[in-house]
Amino acid sequence: MKIFSTLLVALSVVTGAACGDDSPASDGGADGSAMVRDSAVGPDSAPRDATVFDDCTDEANKKVWILTTDLGAATRESHLLRFDPELLTYTDIGELRCELEGTNILRSMAVDRAGTAWVSSSRGALYRVDTTTAACVATGMETGQEQVRNYGMGFATVGDTTEERLFITAEGGWWMDGLAYRRLGAIDTSTLGLSIIGDIDAPTPANMELTGTGDGRLFGMVLDVRNLRDIIVSIELLDAATGGTLERKVAPIEARSGFAFAQWGGDFWLFTEAPDESARVVQFDFDAGTVVQTVDVTLDVPGTIVGAGVSTCAPYDLI
Repeated sequence: MKIFSTLLVALSVVTGAACGDDSPASDGGADGSAMVRDSAVGPDSAPRDATVFDDCTDEANKKVWILTTDLGAATRESHLLRFDPELLTYTDIGELRCELEGTNILRSMAVDRAGTAWVSSSRGALYRVDTTTAACVATGMETGQEQVRNYGMGFATVGDTTEERLFITAEGGWWMDGLAYRRLGAIDTSTLGLSIIGDIDAPTPANMELTGTGDGRLFGMVLDVRNLRDIIVSIELLDAATGGTLERKVAPIEARSGFAFAQWGGDFWLFTEAPDESARVVQFDFDAGTVVQTVDVTLDVPGTIVGAGVSTCAPYDLI
């Protein structure tokens, strides 16, 4: 049973307002989400230690976390937001003050069961971010392992246990050797070692992000960018042991810029940019292969949604 049969289509903006040409093939959009501020922001505090938290007791960590980056600005300002799929609201947690070099930008995110976000940069650096304060610290992970420079990522549990693994996907021509193929890999969050699992069956070139569930399933959102005028978006159930594709569904949406997605409640939530440059989220029913609803909202933070993360504590149905 899907958690959403109907959803709120109109919510008032609490305090202010943070990627496809035309509207997706759905019943139409609804500007029904709201933007709120989180007053408890302390960006100078350190990310919390995962060992001091009980497993999956934090209700906030069962929501979807959003990463925005102002791609057009010289400072490349980034923010962490929390998205509530039930209320369709975005909460600004705070600005991410990660130590970046040169033109390096934050571009992908995954969230673990302890409420720590793992954020990667366009040069492969990895950071830990506290989802309660937006505090950011560099992990010191060695870049360039297995010739991987740029990657999308997502957590999934090992089977139906509480043990989880951080999976990555190296994307397109961003391999350091320049080859336009992709592979599934994993990062050991204890040792920060990166390993390759296997090849992923995806178009060349293509962009890709990952999301996982608390029962061990791993999914990828693949954007076939061979024709930039007609980007094809698909959701794939992956074999986490090999990288092979077990099932694929095309998502009937038109993508423009700023791609991210996460599973929540048995559906997938695809974040992209609307034609008016506002933030768009599309709720996609994987079983039916159809769009449930589309919601556009102008965020009260600069930038475009470039990453989304959901912990394996989040509710999932039999997708």
